[in-house]
Amino acid sequence: MANAMTGWPGEPGFDEITATRQWLGKRGVEVGEPSRLLAARVGARLSRRTPGRFRWLAGAAVLSVLLGMAAGAVGLGGNGILLGLICASLEVALWLSYRHRERALGPLPVMDRRSGRPSAFAILGAWYVASFVITFGGGAALAAAIHLTTPAKAYAWGLAALLGWAALCCAVILIGTLRRPVYAEDTASAAVDTELRVLDSQAAIPGFYPVIVLYDMAVGDQAPAEFTGWLIAYAVLAFGTTVIGVWRHHRRPALPPGDYGTPVQVSS
Repeated sequence: MANAMTGWPGEPGFDEITATRQWLGKRGVEVGEPSRLLAARVGARLSRRTPGRFRWLAGAAVLSVLLGMAAGAVGLGGNGILLGLICASLEVALWLSYRHRERALGPLPVMDRRSGRPSAFAILGAWYVASFVITFGGGAALAAAIHLTTPAKAYAWGLAALLGWAALCCAVILIGTLRRPVYAEDTASAAVDTELRVLDSQAAIPGFYPVIVLYDMAVGDQAPAEFTGWLIAYAVLAFGTTVIGVWRHHRRPALPPGDYGTPVQVSS
């Protein structure tokens, strides 16, 4: 297996294998060499040298700049808008690079599509769901209130555009992550599949965008002064729930016993 799993792009590379071994170790599983399936799935996400990732990120950056220019042309420009567009696009591009790398490594075994797939709430958790609702529901309410009660119409539309694009990008990641089949061949790889759903859902970070709204308010002059307190409270609440959700995800239990690869050889 070691000789077959060392090259690009049709087999998991050394960095992907190493990243998978380290990831398993952090979750209570020590292996000498992970199975090919796990190296293809975990390594595609955690390796720093995954082929093709830069192209996805560069394309997302170019798209974001074009969208920012279009927003500026209609009077919705601003540092915060452009930053938010770039961050949201990069999130999707990074997630798509995972999926592309998995497909490049060959077809993945699919369990019964109706069995083993956990519920969306079990993957996301209450804190993440709360941060999503606060970020996009609360942000939409603030944008509507600013538009209806102040002269800052352009700021309200810019806020709505930023959060709308961010919501779309987060939705692409979450729908693709939660609805995909269980790629597994046994109970061990099914457990890893669940953990990778959690990991992929963290690529969509809703509570980050209200912080960008605060940044835009700090460096710009379009935000209405009477909504300063509301915008600060909105950002603190959304970001705080996101941080708690991510923290709880990192406290998930160890993986169950199973066949995750070649066992560690213990010298006598």
